[in-house]
Amino acid sequence: MKSQSLSQVQLFVTKRPRLEKNIEKIYADSQDTDTVIQYVAAVLIRHALCISDFSLFCQGLVKEILLFAEPTEVLQKLAPLFRDYFENGKEWEQVTHRLYKKSKIYHRYNNRVSECKKYLFAKTTPVEELNGQQYKLVSTFEDAVGKIHTWSLRDADPNASAMKISAVLELMSSLTIFEKDGIRRFVQLENSEIHNCTRYIKIKKGEIVEESGPILTSQEVVGAVDDSAMQLSSEIASLSEEERLALVEMLLPEGVVLADTRLTEPAIIMSEKEASNEGTIVSENAVAASQETVPTEGKETPTVKETPNAVENSVAEKTPTQSDHKKSNSEKQEVVEEKQEPQKKKKKGEKGKNNSKKGKGKDRKRRRRK
Repeated sequence: MKSQSLSQVQLFVTKRPRLEKNIEKIYADSQDTDTVIQYVAAVLIRHALCISDFSLFCQGLVKEILLFAEPTEVLQKLAPLFRDYFENGKEWEQVTHRLYKKSKIYHRYNNRVSECKKYLFAKTTPVEELNGQQYKLVSTFEDAVGKIHTWSLRDADPNASAMKISAVLELMSSLTIFEKDGIRRFVQLENSEIHNCTRYIKIKKGEIVEESGPILTSQEVVGAVDDSAMQLSSEIASLSEEERLALVEMLLPEGVVLADTRLTEPAIIMSEKEASNEGTIVSENAVAASQETVPTEGKETPTVKETPNAVENSVAEKTPTQSDHKKSNSEKQEVVEEKQEPQKKKKKGEKGKNNSKKGKGKDRKRRRRK
């Protein structure tokens, strides 16, 4: 009977130091070699597909089991995976002689896992080369009753090849430790893909963290710019003339109007013409205002208001009503001036007499003095 067991989450999430202690404790309590050796094989799968280092995981415990534990079919099937755990060739020969009575049996088991074994201990992508990016391996499996379920692995190596993923997960389907309600979970691999699951921390311990994107090398930046420029140019080339015009108008700042360069006259000349037109309109309005009639003899005559459309006609030719008003005004003014002329002459004559009298008085005084 097993006193304890490790779940699927514990095997693929727990950090190495704590996970090694848990497996060693389980073996010390249960002495269940088949379960413990499958736990270690599952951690080797994690080592092959993740960027974390689990090389030579539980090396001392594995050597103890293979050298001294009673041979079982599970040990025979998985023992070839741990050849690198034995630095001494003589110790490995002792394992093969003890577990496999004949060399043919060993080679048969070894050939079954040879495709997977060359990937288990291969180097993965260093953490420094990921530039802060985080990836996740998402796979779907068929269980023993034909139902499909999803399994994911964090800190996945984004550069893992499809051949490597297929071979390593094929080993996972051969393990019997992953069961739910007595049904094996990983029987047949269906699909597998790698997702970018980079996290961007915005608030940490109640404080806002400055936003910073993933760090890229200069070559990656140049490559990304070139790719985006080529893609943008190809997309613009595929647009029609109306779509390009709409795109340019959308990118213009607010209040800026796009000038049509296809006009026969430049935009500057057009603006000058508009200014001159405005000047003529102002002068015409002034003329129209001056043509309003002036009240005479206490009677108010109605003013003539012209519409903007009739401004030019009013300037070119005066209306008969306006000319009649002006003539009547001039005749009355002449009559008034004729009446005022005799009075002005009398005043001038009186002023002249006074001046002459004053001059004669002065002459008499001078004569008396002499």
